[in-house]
Amino acid sequence: MRDQVTFCIKTIHRPQCCAALVRSIHEHYGSDRLLIHVLDDGQPELRFAANCPAEAAMVDQIIETEFDIGLSAGRNRLLDAGDTPIVVFADDDHLVTEQTRLPELVQKLNSRHDIDLLAALSNHQERPKLMKADGKRLRIPHGHYRRQGSIRWCHYVGNCFVAYRDILQAIRWDETLKVEEHWDFFWRCKIAGVNVACDVSHSFKHEHIDPPGYRRRRPEFQKAALRKHGIERVIWR
Repeated sequence: MRDQVTFCIKTIHRPQCCAALVRSIHEHYGSDRLLIHVLDDGQPELRFAANCPAEAAMVDQIIETEFDIGLSAGRNRLLDAGDTPIVVFADDDHLVTEQTRLPELVQKLNSRHDIDLLAALSNHQERPKLMKADGKRLRIPHGHYRRQGSIRWCHYVGNCFVAYRDILQAIRWDETLKVEEHWDFFWRCKIAGVNVACDVSHSFKHEHIDPPGYRRRRPEFQKAALRKHGIERVIWR
């Protein structure tokens, strides 16, 4: 898979989590694994390479940037740093397991002309959602508009997915949004006509750990994302 697929990991201040994810890729795919690129924007004392040198040696490329460039900027740089036609994204606190079956997920993406981004579940959660503007409100309820076997076509999925690099480069993540970037990204995917789907038979394992200094809610970014789209509120139902 090395000439076709790159696993892209944006990490900050969770070196042990990133190391566990890298090990899980090697354990499940061995010499037939995909490329692994890691971008780290953490403080020097909490860098992945400095804290986990054995796992860092198992990675094909490590990009170290200035501190806290944000998830959006990090993912965009990972997109621009490689050239395989397909990329895999997952947060650094996920693990590949027997239920992930990445080669099969990639094959499903490659074999169809009606999917541009294909997600897996996270702990059998993060199920597909729809997105619909309702006046000044954006509704994101659970659901899908088409299904075939285990594949659900939808508008919004979780953080673990395979996709075509050129499609993601056309959409890109908004680097002004360090959080609230996820719904913004998929809303713009919907507007652009990107074919998003989720295969509910594939799953990553998620072991969430908050990194030092992590703030889950950042009102300034939420307001910026809402203002950008002329929306007053996002309703998750």
